[in-house]
Amino acid sequence: MEKRLALAQLLRHREPTLLVTGQTVSGFGDGVALVALTLLVFQITHHSALMLSWFVAARMIPFVGMLLVGGAIVDRFSRRILMLISDSGRALLTGVLALLILSGYLRYWELIVFAVLFGLFDSLFTPAMGALIPEIVPEGLLGAMNSLRPLTTNLVGNMLGPAVGGIIAGYSITWAITIDCATFVVSAAALFMMKPTPRPLRSGDNSILGDIGEGLRFVRTRTWIWTTLGAVTIGNAFVYVPMSVLIPYLLLHDLHTSRVYVGYAFAVSGVAGALGALVSSNLKVPRRRIRRMWTYWSVGTLAALILVVATNVYEVFVVALIMTPMMIMGNVIWETMMQKEVPTELLGRVSSVDWFVSLGVAPLGVVIAGALASSIGVRAYFLIFSLVATIPGLLILVSRKANAIDANRSDEVEPGGVDERQADEA
Repeated sequence: MEKRLALAQLLRHREPTLLVTGQTVSGFGDGVALVALTLLVFQITHHSALMLSWFVAARMIPFVGMLLVGGAIVDRFSRRILMLISDSGRALLTGVLALLILSGYLRYWELIVFAVLFGLFDSLFTPAMGALIPEIVPEGLLGAMNSLRPLTTNLVGNMLGPAVGGIIAGYSITWAITIDCATFVVSAAALFMMKPTPRPLRSGDNSILGDIGEGLRFVRTRTWIWTTLGAVTIGNAFVYVPMSVLIPYLLLHDLHTSRVYVGYAFAVSGVAGALGALVSSNLKVPRRRIRRMWTYWSVGTLAALILVVATNVYEVFVVALIMTPMMIMGNVIWETMMQKEVPTELLGRVSSVDWFVSLGVAPLGVVIAGALASSIGVRAYFLIFSLVATIPGLLILVSRKANAIDANRSDEVEPGGVDERQADEA
């Protein structure tokens, strides 16, 4: 299959097309809500970076805390049905939030409750999505699917959504949240239209705890997985996740820009991510997957150093133009590796372990980032933590054990082609 045809081939299949369509619409709503919720919290808390950090953490803590249970549930029931339940629940939550804003009596603690409940539904949706894709996408098109998702997510969810969200939220935050609610309904409708998917085949009759343990044991015995997760944890906790708090704070507090630029900053990140996804869809799967992946991620992390000397909004945009494509291009390699190297019956649990570990410290990290930004400043924060977060990835680049998964791989293959599964160490 020629690489230029991979995305076109994928869109000839009904189920992946419905999934991508629903998620693209939902992603637009997420982009609108990202700006609206940030401005809403700042409005209620009088531009407190720390309280915005707690709001972000409140959504992440239940998400991370329930991921392992969510992964075990995902490997027991139809992944499509679980995603439908999650989308419906999030539509209800955003609808209630819009009504509370409209009433004029919304308080900060109610936003925290919203964030916690939203995070619980996220913890079910995320591993279900990762496990559903190999069920509905031909193996030879997994690379194309893993590129198409971030392409549409960034073009619509991270570019168009925040750009429009900044304008709409500037006029009415209530309208912005209502739009997000409607997009969840559309996503749920797309899932409903898909063909039913069966429960995953199970080789035993383990309890939930037994299932979780099986997923953890698989990760523990694969050096390429656990080393990557450990290193990614640091970058996510102290660089990537805090960006959602520190970039708006830098723009509004340090650079004194209009709040419209908060939406523009997220939108620029979306454009850059779309370009990264488009490039990934046309790249061959590298022979040394771990090393290529960590090269991308390391460059992206070091790009945060630009914020140390940024004096205007355009320099902030440059960070997004470098960091986001590097993150996306590394993620495409990682997701394709997981889908090819992990048995299908374990994929939901292993995916949940992936998210649980890689985001496990992020709720604490974003709170620390908010506190430090208020005390030592955003610039000093990124000078310290962008360098610290890069060190583990550099160690993986030179580690023979971490790269053993690629030791016997043949030459590069096309992104839409079939990549022979490699044996991992015991």
